Amino acid sequence: MLLPWKTASQTMVARLSGYNESPYSAFFSFNPTLNRIVHQHMTCADFACLPESKLNYFIGSFVRNPYDRVYSGFRQLQEDIRTQPSYSYAAEWIRTLVMKQLDENHRQLQAADFDFDKWLASVTEDQIYEIGYNTNFPLHPGHYWTHINQTQFANFIGRVEHFEKDFSDFCSKVGIVTEARNANVVDLEGAASENPFSYRYINRMDKKSIEKINSLFFRDFELFGYDRLPC
Repeated sequence: MLLPWKTASQTMVARLSGYNESPYSAFFSFNPTLNRIVHQHMTCADFACLPESKLNYFIGSFVRNPYDRVYSGFRQLQEDIRTQPSYSYAAEWIRTLVMKQLDENHRQLQAADFDFDKWLASVTEDQIYEIGYNTNFPLHPGHYWTHINQTQFANFIGRVEHFEKDFSDFCSKVGIVTEARNANVVDLEGAASENPFSYRYINRMDKKSIEKINSLFFRDFELFGYDRLPC
């Protein structure tokens, strides 16, 4: 199971812990195969370079509508700034790099007065599309965890909006049974809208933010069938 940011990944980690065969750290660590720092939110392209990708795993991934993902990522950035400085790191140079990334994220939020719309207006395309520059920026397109070079890589794609049903379908396909444990469920807050996908945070962003999300994540809307809202 690949774990895109802000797609109930911690709940899946908790539920699938008994089947976890990963030899890699979930937190920031240097991967000698990829020659860069990675963590549990490894993309399809990264996974395909690892020896484990040749073991014929049935690969699953969950997606989430871009509006809620972006707003949830905005909150996650602030949470990471508060908590990650106190964590333990595999090496001091890794900690130093992560602190630089956190500082960059904090300065961008601070310049926007921690206002979502102002912050999103300052987010640039390279922050969204370039995954290697800042390993602490949680808002890369969802299809990075489902597709490689325009071709679907994941065998199963579930939706956060239908999480319990889709997670149950995944477990049935791979023949496992899990306990119904949850983690980091704060993202379930918010009022579901009238949209068929129940966009939860759409009332917390202005029309310019909606327009920018429509543009930055156009490929996710196309691939996963989420409705673009008019702006």
